[in-house]
Amino acid sequence: MTICMVPRRKLIVLLLLPALAVYSVFQVLINSAISTFYPEKGIALPIIMYHSLLKDPARAGKYILSPDVLREDLQYLKEKGYQTITMTQVIDYVYGEGVLPEKPVLLTFDDGFYNNFTYLLPILEEFDARAVLSAVGEYADLTEKSGDKNPNYAYLDWEDLTELNTSGRIEIQNHSYYFHSENIRLKAKLQSNGDAEVYAQDVVTDALMMQNALLQKSQVKSTVYTYPHGDIGSCCDQALREAGFLATLSCSQRLNHITKDPDCLFSLGRYNRPSGISSGSFFGTIH
Repeated sequence: MTICMVPRRKLIVLLLLPALAVYSVFQVLINSAISTFYPEKGIALPIIMYHSLLKDPARAGKYILSPDVLREDLQYLKEKGYQTITMTQVIDYVYGEGVLPEKPVLLTFDDGFYNNFTYLLPILEEFDARAVLSAVGEYADLTEKSGDKNPNYAYLDWEDLTELNTSGRIEIQNHSYYFHSENIRLKAKLQSNGDAEVYAQDVVTDALMMQNALLQKSQVKSTVYTYPHGDIGSCCDQALREAGFLATLSCSQRLNHITKDPDCLFSLGRYNRPSGISSGSFFGTIH
């Protein structure tokens, strides 16, 4: 008979082909279902929130670190395979215009302390790293008026922001003009009579004032708004988005997952880096 003339191995393959075809179709359906019900979580992005850098150990605290601790952080991240990135890189990735490294990390520095110029920039150059600095317009005005650039307490002026932004190491973003003052923020809330949309518009008005100042005085085109003290009023994200901002940074301590959906760029979480804890212990809490 014909079947007896077929080699045993070839016969087994012929008999298995229909089953393999069915399995392949089944696998495609399973993968499709997984994609539908369990969408891709995206690229994990830890964002670390720093503030002031000072050498005096007596000043160390929740928002003040020594430059040596920052060095230890960068060394730890380097050894663990992390690469520092900017918000522009994150935004470009989301909008399909760029790529992100396998293990990205974002270092942010709030308020615009002058010691970020004194200590931060050289350390970033030492480790071939990058960071995002969110400046406050009112503080830049104060330094420009006084001319006092003591790293122990002064802030960056508009010229300093220009220089840092062109360094290739530090990306300047918007931390409000006057809204970093608690009195101003509370006043705006009271004037809005509890109306979230009115308060959000007050936030936007102040943010756009800072946008204009950054562009006119420092040649910086900001795309990100960093909420002062992490205050996020209802409707703020949407109002800032409609005003042209592409992302916002909060103070909520959580890990971010970056996808191709622009919604993932708003109210991004950040982990505050305090003094008094080793790099390994601090970064070990991020998950």
